[in-house]
Amino acid sequence: MRMSYMKTSLKVVALAATMALSFAACAPVTLLNGITPSGSFSKAEDISYGPLARQSLDIYKAESPKADAPAIVFIHGGSWTEGSKDIYKFLAEGFTKDGYDVVVPNYRLYPETKYPGMIEDSAKAVAFAAQQYPDRPLVVMGHSAGAYNTLMVMLDPQYAKGADLDLCSRVAGAISLSGPTGIIPLDSEPYITIFPDRFTGSDAPLNNVASPSPPIMFGHGVDDTTVYPQNSQALADKIKARGGKAVVKTYEGMNHIEAVQFLSRRFDGKATLKADIMRFIDGLPKSGGFCR
Repeated sequence: MRMSYMKTSLKVVALAATMALSFAACAPVTLLNGITPSGSFSKAEDISYGPLARQSLDIYKAESPKADAPAIVFIHGGSWTEGSKDIYKFLAEGFTKDGYDVVVPNYRLYPETKYPGMIEDSAKAVAFAAQQYPDRPLVVMGHSAGAYNTLMVMLDPQYAKGADLDLCSRVAGAISLSGPTGIIPLDSEPYITIFPDRFTGSDAPLNNVASPSPPIMFGHGVDDTTVYPQNSQALADKIKARGGKAVVKTYEGMNHIEAVQFLSRRFDGKATLKADIMRFIDGLPKSGGFCR
């Protein structure tokens, strides 16, 4: 019964992604961004990290930077078909107010690209951010489809190598929020076109745990019926089994959308997600050799 239920959920991941973006693209996020103050950051917009239109990013620089704080790269969700860097002021401000710079890139979406184009773009964006912060490590965080991109960059070394990114010396850690990891093969469009191997091969994070990777925190809502918490737990278990560092935090009463919404200063749902992220970041090594 559980497997059938989970499989049905993945069949409607497109709908769920639209639901997630109903928070992000419609009235709720407009309202949320509208009531989010701007005094904690200065913003540089539409900086190109590649020649293509979607290869651009925004940088939110903290007005009162925290000493020795890593810069955070946030990779947005949207089911690899939608989403934009332009709607995450509320999230960026949730960290700039605490002294962290936040980099928010776009990446190519379907049908402009399919696997592995969105991962390659994410790796390029992280590499570009590393160049902007040569004396500070990065923490890469993604939500939903963006969490998948993040995990693939962290776990499959070909992407960092292709982007000329020294992953183990530049990325202190990663955070996956509600990320799909491949516990169930994909079986519906557009996903079987975007991922021809349908999460059964090297396109699934679960199948890329052999190489060293930075420490990873997995945050997942118990009420997430879009991407089930088992995705995070299964991958974390495999990473720890080969000697890597991974921690899973699950949250009662938090669904798929709220995993990113709760990073706003306005609507945290009284969850400890933001505090757990900050503790994870504060516990990361301050200098090189981050991979295990």
